[in-house]
Amino acid sequence: MADNEEKLNVDQDVPENDDAENTELDTAEPTDGDYTGAGEMSFTDETDSAEGELIPEDMEIIDADVPETEDEGEESDGESENDAQDGGENVHTDEEVARRRKRIVGAGGKKGKKGKVVKILVSILLIIAVLLGIVGITAIIDSNRLEKTFYQVKSNKVTSNIRIVCLSDMHLKEFGKDNEYLVHEVDKLSPDIIALVGDMNMEDQPDNYGAVLNLCLKLNEIAPVYYSLGNHEIDAILFSKSNIYKDIKAAGIKIMNNETDTVTINGTTIDIIGLTQNPTEFERYGKAFFDKAMSATDNFKLVLNHYPEQFFGTLDDYNIDLALAGHAHGGQVRLPWIGGLYSADQGFFPKLCDGYHEIGNSRLLITRGLGKSGLVPRIFNKPEIMVVDIGWY
Repeated sequence: MADNEEKLNVDQDVPENDDAENTELDTAEPTDGDYTGAGEMSFTDETDSAEGELIPEDMEIIDADVPETEDEGEESDGESENDAQDGGENVHTDEEVARRRKRIVGAGGKKGKKGKVVKILVSILLIIAVLLGIVGITAIIDSNRLEKTFYQVKSNKVTSNIRIVCLSDMHLKEFGKDNEYLVHEVDKLSPDIIALVGDMNMEDQPDNYGAVLNLCLKLNEIAPVYYSLGNHEIDAILFSKSNIYKDIKAAGIKIMNNETDTVTINGTTIDIIGLTQNPTEFERYGKAFFDKAMSATDNFKLVLNHYPEQFFGTLDDYNIDLALAGHAHGGQVRLPWIGGLYSADQGFFPKLCDGYHEIGNSRLLITRGLGKSGLVPRIFNKPEIMVVDIGWY
């Protein structure tokens, strides 16, 4: 439009056409004076028909706020009054609003706290699961890794060094095919004698002892084997008529059931005493034999007995130069800086489950053994080959 175009006030009266019937719709382009500033146009309906309105195609339409009529205001006031009369559901005091806000905030806070607790519990469970996974993997790996433990025992009853390799509690476990790895490791140690102190089999498999017999034969080619019976051998023999004792003895292995063998090793004579009984049966079945064996000579006494619990009162008064035992599996689970966790005959935190002990006038060495007999795996408890050097210096 031209710059000198005049603006038409929206309140300006628009002339009415007296003759409505003769009114014709003007389809021509709007002329100057039909528009207000900023694209506003003022017009009135000239007919009741929808065709009575004309909106130019190039006109910009702007929404304008329509003032509320007095009737609408009165109607709204009436609705508010009705709401108040109906129970005041929409009318709240400041105190009520504050209380509601507190309840809402409190509910949200409780949900937030519960959410935090759940997250913490889930995190703890995940950490426990990861730790258990690590422990499980470690147990599997360690169960096949042989560990050698060395001890030196001094005695003026020997004139030269005697090396003993001690094994126990194999429970039919094998290290390599036919225990070739175990045999190889023992052979490298060049022992003078090999002591097996019981539970090499499984009592619930009384006829399955081929691995034990085969191991004894291979070890006997390295050095003389002395086999003292444990509770698994005894139970298999007594209650299941197992032939393990007869077959191993027939193979030339010195399997000792309350027996003594006097041998000379590197110029030193020692008495090897195989005691079979456990502490509860010792008085009735073992004491007479043991008293005689201990008093027969002044030689170095090497006692092979499966049960370290004998030294909780049964054998404390004897002068045993060295006793070798097993049975406790090192506590099955080994805790760092603490030791064994549990032994069947000693309970939690067993005192006699591994290592060297001096009790009265006797010395005791306990091996952690090689295998397991129950469901609980050996944890942080590698299978052990115990190596003992007895010397005068």
